[in-house]
Amino acid sequence: MKQKNFSMINCISTALLAFFFTVPLHEFFHLATFLLNGDKVIYFTSGSVYAAEANYALLPPLQRILVAGGSASILNAIIGIILLIVLLKVEKMPSMLRLFLTMLMGGHLLEGFGYFLIGGIFAAGDWGNVFSYFQDSPGTVTAMRIILAVIGAVSAVAILYIATRMTYQFIENPTDKEERKYVSLRVNLVLFLTAFIVGALASISLPSVRSGEHSYWMFFIYNSMWFIYLVAFFYAWGGIMVKPAKAVPYRCKLPEKPYPVVWVIAVALTLVDIFVFGPGIYF
Repeated sequence: MKQKNFSMINCISTALLAFFFTVPLHEFFHLATFLLNGDKVIYFTSGSVYAAEANYALLPPLQRILVAGGSASILNAIIGIILLIVLLKVEKMPSMLRLFLTMLMGGHLLEGFGYFLIGGIFAAGDWGNVFSYFQDSPGTVTAMRIILAVIGAVSAVAILYIATRMTYQFIENPTDKEERKYVSLRVNLVLFLTAFIVGALASISLPSVRSGEHSYWMFFIYNSMWFIYLVAFFYAWGGIMVKPAKAVPYRCKLPEKPYPVVWVIAVALTLVDIFVFGPGIYF
């Protein structure tokens, strides 16, 4: 009797976990930065952290950048790079762990470098907050925006390449279009849809959205940073990159056996993100 294949459920659960340990964790980084700076935090949510007004313009430039909002995206980028190195260097690890770390790597790379791109081009988000504390130096703001925009744009292309290549860790026969579709649907498309849907649901009840201070669609657009994984799905499935990279050979099949404990944890944390972190925790 053929064993039932639970790979889709496993991929959805690891995508939920990857999102939780990327976006809410990004906000935890902000929370920690505020607390370490001695600021009074008013509330913590799944999409923002609000602290009592402080004059960060009096801080040294580097501290101003980190405290005003830059620290979280920088940490995301660093974590993503570290996870990429681990996945490339460690040949043998449980398939479920490799799947989770692959999705987590993508999430952190997108959250980190994605904010660089948004900040550089639109002066919005975390880096928009940073720029507001450099009003006395418009030349510095212009330089930072150009640097961030260039890094963000180059990184967007690199992340698409990485996401597509890392999909081949789970593809035994890269010339088999059906196998490519099977894997890329679960690894890339599921991650994109999970992040977009959960992010959108969590944003509905954000205090700044309910009060009308921020548009719901603004947070919806922020979640579009995950769009790269939708493109990666078509790249891997379409066979635009048919041969696996030499540095990322086939490692293992997607996990097909059931992992009910992981499923329960993933659903529980997602509900916390939407219904607890969404409305916010007030201090």
